[in-house]
Amino acid sequence: MKMSKKGVICTMWCACLFPAVAAMAEDVVIKAGDLRITYVENGKQFNVEYNGGKAYRPVFMRSVPEATYDIHGKDGFRISSASCAEADYQKRTVNDAFGKGTCHTFVFSSPASGDDVTLTQEFYVYEGRDYVLTDVVLKGDASLRSNYLAPVAVATPYDLYAPAQTNRMLKVPFDNDGFVRYHKNRLTGDMTSYEVSALYAGESRRGIVLGSVEHNRWKSAVEVKASGDSRVEALKVFSGVSNQETRDELPHGKVWGPEVRSALMFIGAFADWRNGMEEYARANTLVQPMRKTWKRGTPFGWQSWGVMSDKNSYDVDVAVSEYFKETLKPNGFCNSQGINIMSIDAWDGMNSEQRTKFTEVAKKNGQVPGSYVTPFCLWWNEAMLYQKICEGSQYTGYECVIKVNGKPAKLDGAYCLDPTHPGTKEFISREVQNKKKEGFEYLKVDFTSNGMVQADSYYNKDVTTAVEAYNEGFSHFISEVDKGEPMFIALSIAPIFPYQYGNSRRIACDTWGKIGQSEYSLNAVSGGWWTNEFYQYNDPDHLVLVGNDADKETEGENRARITNGAVSGMVLVSDNYNLEDKSGRGDAKLSRERAQKILMNKDVNEMADFGRSARPVYGYREYNDKGDGAENCFVLDTEKYLYVSVVNYKDNQIAGKVALERLGLSPSSFSSVKELWSGDDVKVGKDGLSYTVPGKDAKIYRFLKK
Repeated sequence: MKMSKKGVICTMWCACLFPAVAAMAEDVVIKAGDLRITYVENGKQFNVEYNGGKAYRPVFMRSVPEATYDIHGKDGFRISSASCAEADYQKRTVNDAFGKGTCHTFVFSSPASGDDVTLTQEFYVYEGRDYVLTDVVLKGDASLRSNYLAPVAVATPYDLYAPAQTNRMLKVPFDNDGFVRYHKNRLTGDMTSYEVSALYAGESRRGIVLGSVEHNRWKSAVEVKASGDSRVEALKVFSGVSNQETRDELPHGKVWGPEVRSALMFIGAFADWRNGMEEYARANTLVQPMRKTWKRGTPFGWQSWGVMSDKNSYDVDVAVSEYFKETLKPNGFCNSQGINIMSIDAWDGMNSEQRTKFTEVAKKNGQVPGSYVTPFCLWWNEAMLYQKICEGSQYTGYECVIKVNGKPAKLDGAYCLDPTHPGTKEFISREVQNKKKEGFEYLKVDFTSNGMVQADSYYNKDVTTAVEAYNEGFSHFISEVDKGEPMFIALSIAPIFPYQYGNSRRIACDTWGKIGQSEYSLNAVSGGWWTNEFYQYNDPDHLVLVGNDADKETEGENRARITNGAVSGMVLVSDNYNLEDKSGRGDAKLSRERAQKILMNKDVNEMADFGRSARPVYGYREYNDKGDGAENCFVLDTEKYLYVSVVNYKDNQIAGKVALERLGLSPSSFSSVKELWSGDDVKVGKDGLSYTVPGKDAKIYRFLKK
């Protein structure tokens, strides 16, 4: 799906334009709340600063917007504001989804190459907004094309904060495949973060947030080079990233002229970087609304892949459904609407008739039946590629898969389908229609990253980038899903952006029940809780109590894993609860014993039922002190309660204290505190919450607010 920024951002223009100022002779200063943008004519550079109280402090300094382009069949030209001989300034009023404001436009022309190409930087300033939006635009003729545009490009070092080892820069992964992690690195070294990053002072929480709020065409990134825990040596915020982390072998696809525009970028400075990340996430939804179609409450339920995986069967699924109906739901393991999800994964061991019977059983038991699809994957071997993509299609698999360097492309063992190809769309339509006929209402949609690999070309010749192709294919998928009653779409292995196709997304994939797997999942909450602002639910993956290893999970690990679910805001357990099953998977008797102790805690389930992800309390305290670990302390603030969850990823006991001020509390703001796993009342002094957590375990402290 293509989305024009002109259509979203500049929906209502005032016709009056201020006269252009040719060859500006003085600097231009723009105020935007606590932000100040200064155009420095000498050098054609931009400074963005925030009001730090006594003085303005830098967001970035001496930025020289830049781009590369091809024109008239010649490749490899580079343009920047500094390389152009002339500069004009204009401004106009705007009134769009962000509100009323002003667009400040700087047009740079007469580049050193001698081409009739201009580079334009726009700054959008809005009333009541604590941030600025910006982009860069290349203009030429129809032969113009580009795959790199940087609204922010800083090569002159500047000091961001006072030097401190607690200063951090947030690395956001492109997707959740391959056990990638969020990193909260010290402000020293090199980092590439995808779509967005925050650079912040850990102790004060002061931070800047930079990132893309458009995801219709580009893969974008933030690159930082820093030293001394404070000094930014170089900074780029740009569209056109392509590397192994974006799952690409080819360079980013080139966008054709006569006008090529970067993604719209967010620039903000905040007293609390966590507020900034949430504000950034909400800004995205003003450009592209989130998918908010689910009205049946926070997902509680069962996911077959965790323990049963490829040994699943109809008998197991029916037995689990009955166990939930008879035991777990009556004892509080369900959402506030009394709903459980029964999500049947790949290798379900059923034919279509059995799947239909299972959905009837689940619905009779008051449950929502779920199934599994991979819309952009072809799980075939090479010899099968010349078969028809699906029954009745005129297209073969070979015709439908993308080519990279002339060869059919694979990712994660599956061929990558061209999302724009009519054969792929037939394949998708057939899959979704079959799931609807069988009675499913919830779909786990897996390996969608396969649909966002840059190809040599696409069936739709108007599409040149992987993100454009992904949007076209996923828009078709959703059009099928939403015929009749919309289905819940649970994205699994998937990029973070675009987000508008999923009701939920796995924050981390392939996590079972061990404490290290809970730590991996909570790493994604530590760095990515804010994605809850554009996904209805953040999914911590299947929550296993008793797995398939001989070394069984401890009850402490069970508490940590379910705390992981409550902290994330979605709870799908994955044990084998069928006492008659002969597959050898799991231990149904032990799983039922653990379920009685762990899953029937109504206080913990009430917390999870809010469906919201908790924030990191500190933002710079990783359990392993390496920047790639999870924080172990999370806070969730609701109207009635404030929850503080502490998870111990280590073998030995940990102890500590959280200051009330760090939690946004005062001694007079709450009346009582209860630890939810033990049920004990806890005394909290004026100096803060003291905690002790055994090895591989968790505690949840619930403050009752006055």
